[in-house]
Amino acid sequence: LYGSDAVAGVANFIMRTKMDGVEMRGGFQTTTTNRQEDYTLGIVGGTRLGNWDVVAGVEYIKRTPLAMVDRPFTNGKIRSALGFPGAFAPTGSPPLIDRNCAAAGGIPTPIVAGRTDIGFCGSDLTKNFDLISPEERVTGYASVRYDFGTGMTLYGELGGAYNTAKIRSANFSNLKFPIVPATNPGNLVANGGFGVPVTYFGRPRGNLGDVNQSRTNTMIRGVIGLEGDVGKLKYDVNYTYAQQYFAVDGVTDTKGDRFLAALNCLGGPSNNLCFNPFGSSVTNPALGNSPAVIADFTADSFRRYTGRLHAVEAVLSGNLFDLPAGPVGFAVGGQYRSESLAFRSDRDAQTGNLVFIFTGADFKTRRSIVGLFGELAVPLAKGLDAQLAARFERYSDGSGSSFNPKASLRWQPASWVTLRGSVGTSFRAPSQSQTTSISTINESISDPLNPAPIGFFRAVVTVPSALRSETATNYNAGIIIQPTSAIRLSVDYWRYDYRDIIIKQNAQAIVTTNPRDPRVIRPLGPTGPISQVLVSFQNQASVLTDGIDIAASMEGPIGGNLRGALTTTATYINRYTTDIGAGREDLAGLRNFQNFARSLPRWRSTTTGTLSFGQHAFSTTFTFIDSYRENVLPRTSPVNGFKVGNFATFDFQYTLSLKQIGSTIRVGVLNAFEKYPPTIAAPGDLQGFDRLIHDPRGRMFYVKLQQNF
Repeated sequence: LYGSDAVAGVANFIMRTKMDGVEMRGGFQTTTTNRQEDYTLGIVGGTRLGNWDVVAGVEYIKRTPLAMVDRPFTNGKIRSALGFPGAFAPTGSPPLIDRNCAAAGGIPTPIVAGRTDIGFCGSDLTKNFDLISPEERVTGYASVRYDFGTGMTLYGELGGAYNTAKIRSANFSNLKFPIVPATNPGNLVANGGFGVPVTYFGRPRGNLGDVNQSRTNTMIRGVIGLEGDVGKLKYDVNYTYAQQYFAVDGVTDTKGDRFLAALNCLGGPSNNLCFNPFGSSVTNPALGNSPAVIADFTADSFRRYTGRLHAVEAVLSGNLFDLPAGPVGFAVGGQYRSESLAFRSDRDAQTGNLVFIFTGADFKTRRSIVGLFGELAVPLAKGLDAQLAARFERYSDGSGSSFNPKASLRWQPASWVTLRGSVGTSFRAPSQSQTTSISTINESISDPLNPAPIGFFRAVVTVPSALRSETATNYNAGIIIQPTSAIRLSVDYWRYDYRDIIIKQNAQAIVTTNPRDPRVIRPLGPTGPISQVLVSFQNQASVLTDGIDIAASMEGPIGGNLRGALTTTATYINRYTTDIGAGREDLAGLRNFQNFARSLPRWRSTTTGTLSFGQHAFSTTFTFIDSYRENVLPRTSPVNGFKVGNFATFDFQYTLSLKQIGSTIRVGVLNAFEKYPPTIAAPGDLQGFDRLIHDPRGRMFYVKLQQNF
């Protein structure tokens, strides 16, 4: 049913379609250090009017920021060797630190032992970044159903979301490394300059505040369909339209042509102003820069993405015939999807005129997909059921076609035990953005040919590539033990064998493996500084991963009107084997900062205990994330084997249920003992913690209110 995106499973969100009344809810949450706050307010209501069932709801969420300087493990972590005022290299000479670097607010960063003049003028950029960005989101949903009274129902759904966020970053460095002429006022010997042309290494707008990107995401989805019965068969025919619009504005960068003109005193609106890139522009007011010349070479770049989906689907289900153990059920269906993606950006970003951002040309792309699927539910014997399913898909854009079967068994030899298992294949075609779009992000990349104590922020440009579809063979075997209605234990073994898995190349790994790789762009020559690293999505040969999921629960009376409940869930990753450049190896238990795999702590678990009596309930949740180790390139790096410690937190909640007036009040604390994430050691990682695994916010108090009418 779910098609090519369901490689490792599907999580369904079952929306309310029938409701009589109104439910309102609100919430407030805040950290106890530096007050990062979340506000939530929502309402949902429904009614039945004759043959109509109507349900609608809306929710508003607001989140305030948390700056990187507000946490000790991130404060001071983001530094760049390319700062303001900068460094300058006469022809044939190494870069020389601006003599006014420190006086103008920079950080002198020598790169040669015993020489304080050779190197770069760096900057601490931590103050320009947030751990949590300010955000506002509005979501809405409506469901309408009309029962014709003849076994047929007309239904419709409409959902939407509007999300806006402000993303702060530092002003971008000039990765075109332009030449400052000898005639530039700041380069005159009389003004402390060199008196000869010099190459500029710096951040032109580095002392002019943040880059404040506005990111807006608007989504809408509508469904209309008919479902009902024809004899003993059930049918469902529907049409879906979905659209997503994503806009990025305020990406402030520097125009390369106008900046070069300003260095040659041909800048500004009248082509007659100079820009002084030296520290003397700060320390000597007579050599300061005019706002007009800065405005002339400043550009606010933008990006626009629009994705659309049209889908028509029909499903027919029922029983085929009877076996001694029961009827054989079936479902068959077909689906047609049309997907499109359009992108546009400003001309400076498209043509490469900006000194950092590059997007490539605007584009529009479209593809269609035809899918056919079927399923059988076969009762083989009492307590033994089989399920057989298959799906066929064909893509119009060259991604090919696939046939993916699945077989599963469920055996209940006794009332208290169930055995289950499945095997099947799955398929995922590359997305349209992976094969078409160009995007730029900034990463701190260490360069073996130009080692420095502080890394450069380089432009990592993702370029399109030809991709094959990703496939997988999936296995699952498990047991459920339920000796009583109050006790349940399940253990499941899972294994995914991926082939041609689609991953994004790691820029640091490319540079470390071969610093002269043609994808490593060095405008000043084969050993000059890196301006860009070109990466793309690619097909990794194979990945084999397996592990165990465990879930257990028990509940019941303890004494009097006191009841207790205990639940736990845990996942253990046994292995994650693949080839990242040196033969197959197991990446489970490792951080994988410089390869396509994410951090893979072997164990994760969550355990919750609850005591309730009457209208009161107290609960405690213990969350545990296992330790894991660094594994970076080169393999001889001293940080390899560095242990990223385990992370354990306790949450507490009190719930008051006032059923007589339809009210529920929840008050709680998350990470009650204010445990901060473990430190990391990988070079080039500027976060100070593993943002993919650990929460940096610390202790958080919250209150949630719910009122039903």
